[in-house]
Amino acid sequence: MKKIVYRSLNNLARYGWPITLALLAAFALGFTWSSSDKLYNNIRLFDRVTLMVSENYVEEVDDEKMVKVGIDAMLSKLDNYTKFLRGADYVRLRQETESQFEGIGASMEFHRDTLTIVSVVEGAPGHRMGLKPGDRVLKIDSTSTLGLDAKQVRMLMWGPADSRIELSIYRPGGKERLVSITREDVEIQSIPYYSMISDKIGYIRVTRFSENCLKDFKNAVKDMKKEGMNSLVLDLRGNPGGLLLEAVEIAGLFLPEDSKIVETRGRNGTLVNPYRAGDNSIFFNGGLAVIVDEQTASAAEILAGAIQDYDRGIIIGTDTYGKGLVQQVLQFSDNSALKITTSKYYLPSGRCLQKPDWSTFELLAGDPKNPADSLYYTGSGRPVYGGGGIMPDIYLENSEESDYVTALKQQACFFDFAIEYLRTRKIGRDFRVDGRIMSRFKKFVADRGFAFLDEDRIAFEEFKGKISVLDNETKNALRVIEERLNSKETWQFDNHYSEIMTVLNEEIVLRSGGEKALYEKIWLKDHAEITEAKEVLSDSRRYLSILASR
Repeated sequence: MKKIVYRSLNNLARYGWPITLALLAAFALGFTWSSSDKLYNNIRLFDRVTLMVSENYVEEVDDEKMVKVGIDAMLSKLDNYTKFLRGADYVRLRQETESQFEGIGASMEFHRDTLTIVSVVEGAPGHRMGLKPGDRVLKIDSTSTLGLDAKQVRMLMWGPADSRIELSIYRPGGKERLVSITREDVEIQSIPYYSMISDKIGYIRVTRFSENCLKDFKNAVKDMKKEGMNSLVLDLRGNPGGLLLEAVEIAGLFLPEDSKIVETRGRNGTLVNPYRAGDNSIFFNGGLAVIVDEQTASAAEILAGAIQDYDRGIIIGTDTYGKGLVQQVLQFSDNSALKITTSKYYLPSGRCLQKPDWSTFELLAGDPKNPADSLYYTGSGRPVYGGGGIMPDIYLENSEESDYVTALKQQACFFDFAIEYLRTRKIGRDFRVDGRIMSRFKKFVADRGFAFLDEDRIAFEEFKGKISVLDNETKNALRVIEERLNSKETWQFDNHYSEIMTVLNEEIVLRSGGEKALYEKIWLKDHAEITEAKEVLSDSRRYLSILASR
């Protein structure tokens, strides 16, 4: 019975919505595979309820919307990663997993209700037509962007290669203009930067594992080996994962042929698929340091975990995300798909990557014979722990971003100030945000009416909304409270001064010189994780002592 339904899931597109709904609804109704009668009865029950509502409800029902809402509600009872994707969400899935997508190569966000270009891929159609970060998009073809949401924008921007799109663009300080752009296959760079950072140490930044990542990675390694590289810093911070096979193949570049890199286990711990290294190792010897953080997830954790389990390199940073659930994408015929969790990832040492508290359906209750915090061992006998994610060999505290700075980012204060600041000046090679620029930024934040919505501000706004009569005495009282809140927010700026200066410096450098300038002027010089990686790779005695059995 399992095989029959599983094959049905892979061929849903042939049969349309009735069978799709019936099969998926069975999950929510709690059927078990062992009882075909129970499955059949549950399918019939859901089918009857749906038809009765459609035919008898007091008002006309949008059948398609009702079914899709039902599917979303049903899947919400499972884990956080099982989703039915359609429209803009489906387009985003394609863009995240494929190395190319059809478009103009420009990323957009809403800044203060205005659709704004935040980045442009160099060499892409948008870049060639002169689009720049900070440009405001007033219309997409004939549709005004006012009142749209991000999903609607993605659907309007998406289209097949060679089709044309017209954008009405306004650049502050200039005039509105119409730009006609032909969509193309735009390549997504999974390796935005690599370079030698000392005479013998190379650095590669991998932001996600998409198609062609392996090819680009091998080219980067070969280029730097020609320059004398004998040690490598691999930066996986913020990498959410992506294509498993690309990560497995990259891990294989550092490991002996046939080394098990990861295996997936399905229901009841049944082995689904082991993944092993091929015969394409190109960096089997030489120092290796992998930098991770709390946003390093999924396939990126597999790569870091395999390196750690084989004692092939040193992991530096903070505990990783702990995303060890495997999703399979079941394609439909109407630009939609079901992304469903089918198994879990296990590293060579036997530990599971998944943290045990993410599932709303208790899929991750765990094996009582192997508690989440079980002790495991690397190849050389070093202890490593289960419980989800990767614990680094060298732990470096990653300062948590304050709520105040997060709010400044969400309201695009850093971005908008950087664009305005660079409109009338160019920055030099040794640029650093100083006190004078910070004073300008503080005034900029105040002038735009930025309000930090902490608990006091939220309570105040709610209180104001409940007042029905505003006499002069009440108005004066509210004014006094608001002035004190404003004073408190001024204190917030000063209290987070150093953090704000760091973020603002990165934003201005990024908007001025692009990602390359950001890495060369700031990351490689200022980031403690990269500095630590260089130091440990330059000290062979310390490097080997960390990897030795304890």
